[in-house]
Amino acid sequence: MKSTRLKARVAGTAAAVAVLGGAALATAPTAAAKANLISIERAQLRGDALSVTVKYSCDTGLSFRMVSKMTKVDQEEDATSAATATVPADKITCDYQDRILKLKLQPTPGSHFVKGDEVEVTVGYLEEGEQGYPALAKTSVVL
Repeated sequence: MKSTRLKARVAGTAAAVAVLGGAALATAPTAAAKANLISIERAQLRGDALSVTVKYSCDTGLSFRMVSKMTKVDQEEDATSAATATVPADKITCDYQDRILKLKLQPTPGSHFVKGDEVEVTVGYLEEGEQGYPALAKTSVVL
């Protein structure tokens, strides 16, 4: 009789441990993986130099280049003022950490920016061989 009670206690304890262990595993945080994030922290014009400061984070093992485009908002249809920047993949650190990066934009020929201009800024990641300016982050600011 004592042996049966002991077996029941051991079985009950094992069941409780299994349930508690499963609950702990279900509530544990996921692995370090997170989305490939970008946020625009600042866009500015200093003298003739345009720059965009971004905060980014990407998963380990990914190889992206970062691209940015700044376009003047209120302008005539035949005159488009724009500036672009590209950071090569070997300059992007993908390790799940939040990082800050300053992109120096180069105006396209004929572009003109001055203090007080309203601009739209986009920043995104591109895989090797892709073209364009994906808008993972987009904002409008006054220089």
